[in-house]
Amino acid sequence: MNNLILTDIHKQYGSNTILAFGQWEIAKGVYWLKGGNGTGKTTLFRIISGQTPFDGEVCLDGIRLKKNPIHFKAKISYAEAEPQYPLFVTGKEILNFYKEIRNANQSEIDELASLFEMTEFLEQKVGAYSSGMLKKLSIICAFMGEVDLYILDEPLITIDTASADKLYELIQQKVKMGKSFLLSSHQEMEQNKLKIDAVFKIENKQIVAC
Repeated sequence: MNNLILTDIHKQYGSNTILAFGQWEIAKGVYWLKGGNGTGKTTLFRIISGQTPFDGEVCLDGIRLKKNPIHFKAKISYAEAEPQYPLFVTGKEILNFYKEIRNANQSEIDELASLFEMTEFLEQKVGAYSSGMLKKLSIICAFMGEVDLYILDEPLITIDTASADKLYELIQQKVKMGKSFLLSSHQEMEQNKLKIDAVFKIENKQIVAC
């Protein structure tokens, strides 16, 4: 990833304006968006990943989301803060779905499942999963395939310390491969375990540096 540029962004729900700013630009790196619930972090991430309509323009490496949505979305992986899957499908079926759309290798999936200690649970229906297992499943899905920008919304909630450490290590590995990350968290990121290039927050509907 070279540059992510957001221009003239405006998003509102009904009469409530959530985001309204002129331009925000970041280069390759790891970025942390701080703030509690309701500040607009998830809305921003859903805009960037093409999950929600908005006014304005989002451009990644010269590719405009609205002009070329398929190519744009292929460069991004987005993991929601509270993942929701159909309760009647198995973890394996979820992974197989992502395998198809991400053109991922089975060996990569197996390694990720083993890393987060999910292999023995993949035949179970996700309706039986704990919140921590659901979160780990969503993280595995997020890291499948080849993308340039990973957007992880509240990746540390509901997972244990050991899994959080594995996530930090996985992010570091991807960064060394030239990948970029947008992370949100109302918890403190352990910057001794992960180098953060810049920290931002949403204030008065605009993105500002901390």
